[in-house]
Amino acid sequence: MELVFLFFILPLLSLGVFFIPKRRKGLFSLSLLLLGVLFTIFLLLNIPSLSAGYREQYSVGFFRPVLYIDLLSALFITLLNIVAITAFWYSAGYLKSYEKTKTDTELSLHFVAYLCLYCSMLGVILFRDTMTFLLFWEMMTGATFILVIFEGEKKEKLKTAINYLVQMHVCLFVLLSAFSIASQASDSTGFDAVAEYFAHNRNYPLFLLFFIGFGIKAGFVPLHTWLPEVHPSASGNVSGFMSGAVIKMGIYGLLRIVSCLQSDLFIIALIILTASVITSVYGISKAARQRDIKRLLAYSSIENIGIIGLGISAGILGACWSLPLLSFSGYAAALLHTFNHSMFKSMLFFAAGTLCKSTHTQIMDKMGGAMRNMPYTAALFLCGSLAICALPPLSGFVSEFILYSGLFSSLTEIAPEQTFPLLLIVLALVLAGGISIFTFTKAFGIPFSGICRTQENNSTGENKSLILPLLIPLMMVVVVGFFSFEALKIISQITENVFNLSGSLSQPMISSLNSVSLVMLLFVVLFIIVYLCRKRVLSQQTVTHAPVWGCGYTAPNSKLQYTATSYSNNFEKLTDPAQRIEYKMEIIGETELFPLNRRYKSDLQTSKIRFIDDLIEKIIDKLSKLAIFQTGKIQHYVLFALLFMAAILILSYTNML
Repeated sequence: MELVFLFFILPLLSLGVFFIPKRRKGLFSLSLLLLGVLFTIFLLLNIPSLSAGYREQYSVGFFRPVLYIDLLSALFITLLNIVAITAFWYSAGYLKSYEKTKTDTELSLHFVAYLCLYCSMLGVILFRDTMTFLLFWEMMTGATFILVIFEGEKKEKLKTAINYLVQMHVCLFVLLSAFSIASQASDSTGFDAVAEYFAHNRNYPLFLLFFIGFGIKAGFVPLHTWLPEVHPSASGNVSGFMSGAVIKMGIYGLLRIVSCLQSDLFIIALIILTASVITSVYGISKAARQRDIKRLLAYSSIENIGIIGLGISAGILGACWSLPLLSFSGYAAALLHTFNHSMFKSMLFFAAGTLCKSTHTQIMDKMGGAMRNMPYTAALFLCGSLAICALPPLSGFVSEFILYSGLFSSLTEIAPEQTFPLLLIVLALVLAGGISIFTFTKAFGIPFSGICRTQENNSTGENKSLILPLLIPLMMVVVVGFFSFEALKIISQITENVFNLSGSLSQPMISSLNSVSLVMLLFVVLFIIVYLCRKRVLSQQTVTHAPVWGCGYTAPNSKLQYTATSYSNNFEKLTDPAQRIEYKMEIIGETELFPLNRRYKSDLQTSKIRFIDDLIEKIIDKLSKLAIFQTGKIQHYVLFALLFMAAILILSYTNML
């Protein structure tokens, strides 16, 4: 009954939004979502033992859907529900400004696509057979496409959405091919067939195919080219949902495949490790150079996907080398970081959406001083920035602490020749972490601090309806940070269930995290005491405010403060060999005695330009040379046909065709 409601009745009820007044559409959709969330909770609570896994096969026409729910499913359902509630609640306030510019049908379709996206992701998580899994996978792509083209009247955004649609269909084709190969050697389908195939065949060729398919959705480099284009183009309420939940479906699929592995563990670990090191370092390096705040967050998502991949590779290496502690810490860190990233990255994207809506721009060089008019948005963005930089006492610190602990503990138990992969993981984490702090000091400091740069981009204030929803992910970020030992207990049950690792492996880390949480709690209490004492002392005195000493200069203006470009200028020079910058400026001629006004512009070359557009341009250039055959004379075209027929006859006669 629960599944009937989730996948049939709920989408049908969502059509009722077409008959709801514009101002009530968001609340109506949120109400339907809450019903769906309640049904998923009811579904999970009614399963006798999630740790043992619950399986049920249905018969719907020629479909034979296989429902499978275990603790991994429960984790991703919980993740999805939290992000979805935040996104729907945020959308109810975010889309109010579109009521005058969008038609009733456009707004209704947007909310229906939101609900269909939620249902399709639930289907991906809950079903295990090939046909049903890929059906919901395709529904997820279609619903996301509709959400991205919400502002499709802008040509560039429509082009980006079509690019996303094409790449997701490539992803679907690769996954279909991989599942088909597995099914040919088995009587079952889907993930069951994959497990059976891995038990009797080499694992890495088929795994590589699955990694490409799920890696496109997750955003592993070089399969990531759609992600930094779509996130900035999508409206603020969509980009947070995509980064928080949609790309995590790629991680979910990858974890399912990893749980089926039987052999070739070292080769597979190296594949994931190589891709993850490149993804994490490249992603945050690109993020550090961005001027568009949403593009910066998009590249940061790529970096965090790489960190999750580093945890998965460490888990596989632990299984390969019979190091259960390394395996546990790798998988536990990957699972917890997946959840943590969904929370703080959705919060960052939604806060950035509020900022961009208020300042009417996404370019940080045009922003400044937003903290004065948007203190709550600034506080939320700051908390998200601290979490994503893995700084205590918030949740991002916990998952990386678990991974670091497992890596350093295992270095003393392995042979010298085995240390290189682990040291590479440590190096990637350290490098990505350092650049991440640099990146988010820019992401927070440039837009929120200082003074306003241009009057047209001055923040107009904040809407509380856009602030309250973000308290949900903020609460999760804080709770996981301060009660990390409890979070690890839950994660350890999942690793034991999915990857057959003993739950006792978590005890030393739980003890360490218990001590860390206590120290962080004492630090926060001490900070609050000092703050209250300072406030009390100052309340009894007259406090005057004066500008910061400016070296004798008394007429500062907005041009004297850092821009996003100048802040990262040295880093851009350092990474120039790996990342291209295009400079545009009219050259001053020799005879131009009195130069006219000129504009100087520098643009970062996106991954799409470097990996796709350049390749297409080269192919078109080669194909254009074939135009020599287009003479416009009929006799030449008849001659071409005769030559083709003659070639066919010769090849047939010589048995070459």
